[in-house]
Amino acid sequence: MGSVSFKFPTSFGDISHPPPPDPPVVIVSFFGKSSYISRGFKGSAVDDALGRQVFCSSVLDFPQVDGDAHTEIKGYLDFKQKVLYLHLCGTFDVRGLADIYEKLKTDLGSKGYLKEWAKLRHHYARSLLFLFSVSHVLVCSHPSLVFDTSYIRLFRALDSVRQKVQGSIGDIISTISGVPKDWVQYGRLCTPRLLFLFEKCPASIKKQSLSENGETPGSNRKVPAIKKLEHAMEDQIYHVLRKNRIISKSSMNSLFAIPANQEFVFIPTSRDSMRDSRTELIDSVISMCNGTSFGPEQQDEHSFHSPSFLNEMNLNRHSFKGFLQQHIEQAFSKGFDDNVGRHSAPTFFEVPKFSLWLEVSKKVFEFSTSPKSASNSNQSAMLHGLLDTDVKFSESRCGKVLPLAIATYQENLPTHYTREYHDGRLAHALSVFAVHARGPLFEEYAKQVETECEAHWKAGKQMCQVLSLTGNPCTKPLHKGGGDGAGGGELQEEEGRDHSQLPLMEHCSGVVYVSACNCGRKQGPREDPFSMRTSNHDFYTVLGKDCGCCDLESITFPVFTPSTKDFRAAQLFSNKKAGKANTEPRDTEATTPQGNTQGLSFAAYVSGPSGGSDIIAEETSNLIPAKTDSETDSGSNAIVIQVSDTDSEGSKEKCLVRQPSTTEYLPGMLHSESPLGLLPQFPSWSLVCLGPSSLYSHNLGLQEQQQAGLMPGSAYLLPWDLTVRLEHQQDRPNAWPTVGDAAFTRGNKPLASSVLQRPRKTKRDTSEFVVKIFVGVEYECPRGHRFMCSAPDKVLKTSGSGLVKDNGNKITGNDMPLYFPCPCKNSKPLIAQLMRVHVVTPKAPVHVTLNPKVQPAPSPCPIFGPGCEKPIRLSQSAYWILRLPYVYVGDQGPYISPKEPVPISYGRLLAGMYGIMELSPTEKT
Repeated sequence: MGSVSFKFPTSFGDISHPPPPDPPVVIVSFFGKSSYISRGFKGSAVDDALGRQVFCSSVLDFPQVDGDAHTEIKGYLDFKQKVLYLHLCGTFDVRGLADIYEKLKTDLGSKGYLKEWAKLRHHYARSLLFLFSVSHVLVCSHPSLVFDTSYIRLFRALDSVRQKVQGSIGDIISTISGVPKDWVQYGRLCTPRLLFLFEKCPASIKKQSLSENGETPGSNRKVPAIKKLEHAMEDQIYHVLRKNRIISKSSMNSLFAIPANQEFVFIPTSRDSMRDSRTELIDSVISMCNGTSFGPEQQDEHSFHSPSFLNEMNLNRHSFKGFLQQHIEQAFSKGFDDNVGRHSAPTFFEVPKFSLWLEVSKKVFEFSTSPKSASNSNQSAMLHGLLDTDVKFSESRCGKVLPLAIATYQENLPTHYTREYHDGRLAHALSVFAVHARGPLFEEYAKQVETECEAHWKAGKQMCQVLSLTGNPCTKPLHKGGGDGAGGGELQEEEGRDHSQLPLMEHCSGVVYVSACNCGRKQGPREDPFSMRTSNHDFYTVLGKDCGCCDLESITFPVFTPSTKDFRAAQLFSNKKAGKANTEPRDTEATTPQGNTQGLSFAAYVSGPSGGSDIIAEETSNLIPAKTDSETDSGSNAIVIQVSDTDSEGSKEKCLVRQPSTTEYLPGMLHSESPLGLLPQFPSWSLVCLGPSSLYSHNLGLQEQQQAGLMPGSAYLLPWDLTVRLEHQQDRPNAWPTVGDAAFTRGNKPLASSVLQRPRKTKRDTSEFVVKIFVGVEYECPRGHRFMCSAPDKVLKTSGSGLVKDNGNKITGNDMPLYFPCPCKNSKPLIAQLMRVHVVTPKAPVHVTLNPKVQPAPSPCPIFGPGCEKPIRLSQSAYWILRLPYVYVGDQGPYISPKEPVPISYGRLLAGMYGIMELSPTEKT
């Protein structure tokens, strides 16, 4: 039997049958790094020396590393030489690392590269520790011509652990009979020699070496260039190892030794040791075709002692065989004594038999690579810590900075605070952490900073943060109760948290506004509302009792009237058409007849078709001819009202009226998309009569005792002069021509009123008269400043003499903005909201009607109204004030008023609000 191959670990009886001879052997181990194309094999130099493929039997052969340890150790015993070769493959080989990448892809993403690499390096180091314990010679292979300084840390860690486990290994092998005493004492065969094999040689030196090999042995020549390179590398490596105290003068206590007077660096020049497997496969096919390939039975012809191989060695004096053979022969002869000191301790050297070595190495391998005992686990953890210096440094550094970052977060904290404040303090703490923390554990400790700061915040320092209906968060600690407000809040963010221990209290944002009552005569502070009832009803009820306006004449708006105690809020579903432009509801609202005058938007007739009154543009375009701007601004407008002599049956509309629900109420406010038959529990609008029209004097305007908080120069209403003509039914065909017929009828139903261009008259018509209506659109800012507007984009201001030059055409004929910048002098401009409409009705045989519609946000926001089936008729010669809602709440929640200036079309009081209606027959009498 010439040789035997096996995979470690194994036993002597498992190698072959019958058992091989049992000679004393010298163990030579190969480890190191290899390129991808070499497929993880570092024994190509051994293949060249032995003339056969030892560790790679085929170009299709690849190392199969262990799934847990990620390493593989193969053995090859040459009985002729009595040399046992061991070959370590693992994650230091590029091919081996690529093979296990797919298995580690998940861990690399979660734990990071440095942690996983430290784990792989730890497995490799444990296998390498085994080789240093059972080998005489170790060859460190490297694919490039540069000494890898990363071995310094690895060797230092192995040396520290070897000294710790030396006694444990001795105890293990002492149980095996036949083991020499020195082997048991020191836990290894000897202090192994470490040789270095650099597989890549510079092309210039390789070419020069090949030319030098052709010279005759006796010729005078200088030292070959390859020798100079090898000696230079030896000096460099010795200097690095000695400076780092990896080797010392006494080799007894070192992990390994390097020979003092022998070469320990080899750089091959005969061939490229890093050949591609595909190239080798092609060469093999060519050899087979030429008939020069050799099988296993022919390999002995090319063995180490064959004549052809010896001739090749004579031609190539620089060979790895000659380099390695000198160390093997010394091991068989007298052993290694690499001490360089004068008073060095005696050395020991054992050349065991193969069977004994197998038995001992099997136990050492199990101890080194599969630690199970507590002591060995400690040593394994120690090795991992020594190798994983990046993570260890990061852990130390980040652990030191962690308390500093948390203390930065907790410095000068209020009793409770918002999530935004928490996020700001957390960002500051993380910035402090980032300044000092380093290494691969940065992200892990940064998450720990976030976790601890989050826990500190949630331990009684959370602010409720439920938004009020004006968009301000509740500033109380996290609690239960108080309603949902406008949504949000930490209680909603933590649905899985146990809220049973939270206190029960009402919301409070700490913001206080100033608002006037329904009639505007008294102002008072109001807390930031969190419920629709508080904002639109309760505040005005309480302030109205103090003012007394709750006793004034008022219009009652439709509200829910329960018929049972088990009434509840209706369950509303989200509108699927919310994404569409909200034009259909507006057109439907405008063209659907409501009473006698619905669809007769008087403001549209006055101003003509405009961009702000698109809601009735289609209808007015069929009723009247186009007007010029001069006609619109002049204030000369005419109205024709049909007067009924009797309350005939034909004038009464008979229709089926849907009764509202008495068991379910509308949770929000009435709007264009509200379900039919549902009413709110309370009114959000108010319409009160202050008294007779004489309360307002256009010369004096509105006094402070009448309307508190109105800004100087803006406390006036705008006059609106209208020409009204009464038309009896029997006079209508003679009084107005065909234009009137087309204008006053649609289908078979007569319309109540229409605006027409006034014809020239030659004599006075007693049925025509002029009425003067005073209107005002009032805005109120959060600080209680109140002012009027004379146009959609203009604040009402009197002249220097106190005269009002504007009229009411622009505010009645256009959409008025719901939000307008307050003209008060403030560093940050406040946004005022349209809150009241003032109307002083004339003393004439007509009624002024109101049909308010508000769209508080751009489409698809619905249109809100008070919910009356017909336009509201105001009494004659009276001062009426319509108070609009403070907040608008739809099915999806409140529409929060903007805090910054917005376009005037953002929210609108729609045109078509004002109208004129005839007196009923009962009122005429």
